Amino acid sequence: MNAAFLLAGRLPQASSYAESVDRSLLLAGWFAAFCAVLVAGGLALALLGPRAASADASLASAAGPRRRVRLAGAVAGVFFAIVVIHGAVVWADVRTAPRGALPIRVGVEGGAFRFTYPSGHEDVALHLPLERPVRLILAGADEPYSFAIPEFRLQVTVTMRTPAEAWVEALVPGEYAARSLRRPGLALSTADVVVHEAGGFETWLRGVSGPPLDLPPVELGRRSYEMRGCTQCHALDGTRLVGPGFGAFFARQRELADGTRLDVTDEYVRESVLDPQAKVVAGFEPVMPSFRGRLHELEVEGLIAFLRSLE
Repeated sequence: MNAAFLLAGRLPQASSYAESVDRSLLLAGWFAAFCAVLVAGGLALALLGPRAASADASLASAAGPRRRVRLAGAVAGVFFAIVVIHGAVVWADVRTAPRGALPIRVGVEGGAFRFTYPSGHEDVALHLPLERPVRLILAGADEPYSFAIPEFRLQVTVTMRTPAEAWVEALVPGEYAARSLRRPGLALSTADVVVHEAGGFETWLRGVSGPPLDLPPVELGRRSYEMRGCTQCHALDGTRLVGPGFGAFFARQRELADGTRLDVTDEYVRESVLDPQAKVVAGFEPVMPSFRGRLHELEVEGLIAFLRSLE
């Protein structure tokens, strides 16, 4: 985090502990300034003291300077204690997630973040509820990296192959960015952070989570077909819709837009779900969106099992 931005107040305080973190930073800054003035004053007195004593020896007294030194030391000690105690309280608050915090797993794949939600849904963006604590479980990687959201005053360092945890409670809806560094000079891709309006996170999660992942493969695939919007473009009864029908899907070859023909295999189905523009069936427009990052691997396997059950 950029301390200059925090001191200037140019970043919003978008989390429950952002204000406390800023206050700790300001106290530390004022303490450093006080110590600098104290040291500079002491040096000035040390340089000017002998002259003053030679000008009027009768006024020289050791008691006065000692009292001033003790007073300055006492003030510095109290100031230091306030900084340390306040910092310790804030540190404990930032490090200790509240009970019942929503767990979200943070992984790193190919230099990019991936977030796994309690339902099993994976996403390349971090979605957060409003005014609800979230516990972030950061996976270890081959190289150390940091995970920071400046507006939340959140920053955690993950050592090599060692997981770490952090938590945050977002207070301001909007879009932010998570930043990271793997090592000095090597940037890791940023990730979008979306803080939903009240109730919006739950609606979003229900919409993307799909069916329970512990269902039998065929049932899981059927539920995914129904809940993921597949019914709008792929019919089971031979009706021509936006995309090819799924009836007897594995029983016939497919002719592609480039004129080639291929047998339908498990890998072809997987590729069509994750990279639908790779092989477009002749007579259809390449309009299907990619479901990469939107479907769990078990859902992909379930869809394959469901299509095979239609033969």
